[in-house]
Amino acid sequence: MEKQYNTIIARATPLGKGSIGVIRISGNKVINVIKHTLKLEYIKPRYAYYLPFFYKNKIIDKGIALWFPKPNSFTGEDILELQCHGNGILMDLLINDIIVHINDIRIAYPGEFSKRAFLNKKIDLTQAEAITDIISANSKQAIFSAMNLMNGKFSFLLKDFKNIIIDLRVKIESFLEFNHEINFSIFCKKILIKLKKLLKFLINIIKYVKNGIRIKEGIKIVLIGPPNTGKSSLMNLITNKDVSIVTDIPGTTRDILHENFYVNSVPIEIIDTAGIRNTTNKIEILGIKKTFQEIKSANYIFLVVDDQISEKTLSLIIREYLTNFINKIPIIVIRNKIDITNSNPEIIYKNYYVIIKLSVKYKKGISILKDFIKKNIINTNNNEDQFTARMRYMDSLNSIYKILIKGQKNFLKIFSLELIAEDLRLIQKDLDLITGEFTSKDLLNNIFSQFCVGK
Repeated sequence: MEKQYNTIIARATPLGKGSIGVIRISGNKVINVIKHTLKLEYIKPRYAYYLPFFYKNKIIDKGIALWFPKPNSFTGEDILELQCHGNGILMDLLINDIIVHINDIRIAYPGEFSKRAFLNKKIDLTQAEAITDIISANSKQAIFSAMNLMNGKFSFLLKDFKNIIIDLRVKIESFLEFNHEINFSIFCKKILIKLKKLLKFLINIIKYVKNGIRIKEGIKIVLIGPPNTGKSSLMNLITNKDVSIVTDIPGTTRDILHENFYVNSVPIEIIDTAGIRNTTNKIEILGIKKTFQEIKSANYIFLVVDDQISEKTLSLIIREYLTNFINKIPIIVIRNKIDITNSNPEIIYKNYYVIIKLSVKYKKGISILKDFIKKNIINTNNNEDQFTARMRYMDSLNSIYKILIKGQKNFLKIFSLELIAEDLRLIQKDLDLITGEFTSKDLLNNIFSQFCVGK
């Protein structure tokens, strides 16, 4: 690793002019910066001082100086923050003067302040990632959820889960080494009960993480279906915008149309696609190919059909176009044009999909669809403990889930304590990947390189 404890310096505020600009310095040369730039031997920790800032022994500006001595600082190192006027030239002059006159100070890499906080065990990896979530949050719910992640809501869940695993491992290892007097069958039954509780706990964590991903990344809904079933009209109605061109001509929508909107502060991306049908038109064929590319990354599929088709025809459409997505991506069938069939708006739950009957033309049943989105897609149970999340968390949790399910099945067959102990060790290793207790250098560099320079 490059000299970790070399002092780093960077702007902590965005480029451009503003009323205030913040320069952040972290490392063991902070005292030297105080002496050089402020012309003082010492300033009281965690007190705001209004002082002149010097450049080549001349006062270049006046501003606020704050000193946070280690280890009680964000990075765990000495930190100095200089708050001057937000002029880019002024800030560059101060930074360059400090670098030129004090040895072993360099410009910080993107995310390096947060990386040092992580390496010095001030925060774990999920809390470090929360910083970028707060900066990039695009809704009220995303801001509060990111703050929950930063405050350790997810970390505490994982810690509790990990403590159960450690306790199980200790009990199993102790039994294998020392406890020959305890009945083997009774001990195995107790372990099985604990494994079931562990699985239940894991499922709850996965639920939190899935909701967190939705809050951070938004929800992607893809509208598909045969031509002229009302996909474009439905998109316009849901978003309250004239996004899609609506005509009676089959194949009007040939390209992919994206639109973003919010429901209960959760961002939703809805995508109108080309009508799926057998065609020889090359442009339509390209549009249909794009449709299936969009489906692969969708959170939900809205299959829009004419209410005049039979259940048998609907089953054929699903079998022909969506077989690969059943049980992978939730499918909601929108039976449109109930004004023609004289049907009533309603919601019907089937084995593999949900049917919502409505009329886009007369806006009948739209409230049912919107309520369904709020209750089943957005999940409006405003949980104060909800946090933002990433797909890398899900990758590790899915791995843990598979190990736990397989381990339980094997344990029920052969009651091998050695095998279940190994499974628990692998689960603990996957958990440590999430928090960064066991993480490759490449992963760390990839994560922190996405941060702002001053972070």
